[in-house]
Amino acid sequence: MNQFSPQFAIISKLKKIVTKTSTMLKGDKTAGITEAIARKIQKGAYEAEFRKDKESKTPPYLTIAEQLQSNDSQIYRASVYALRNIAKNEEKSKDAILEILQKSAEKKSKNAELYNYTLDKIKEIESYYELKRKNKKSKK
Repeated sequence: MNQFSPQFAIISKLKKIVTKTSTMLKGDKTAGITEAIARKIQKGAYEAEFRKDKESKTPPYLTIAEQLQSNDSQIYRASVYALRNIAKNEEKSKDAILEILQKSAEKKSKNAELYNYTLDKIKEIESYYELKRKNKKSKK
């Protein structure tokens, strides 16, 4: 079996797709895609798989943080819980999430239950990273 056959199979599939779409748009059945264009498309798709995310991409915790403004206590609790999980798993986001939760706790200070719930989750995050630091020191 030829080692390049999977690559050419992808190129031929791309040719068929582009031919179909160009025929639908133009009505010209002779229009097609050249092999060079198909290779460029394939190369671009392959490189896009390994390219790092752009820094302008909105982090997921900001989308969840918007839900902290909800008056529904169940939505508020769920978003605080989700933010806590993200902070535990993504150390680079921890400081930003802690700041968001602090501000949210201040806003919810009138509702003692939600205020205490938020403070508990903040303490969980901080104690998690404190324990993590202690474990690193003890291993050295």
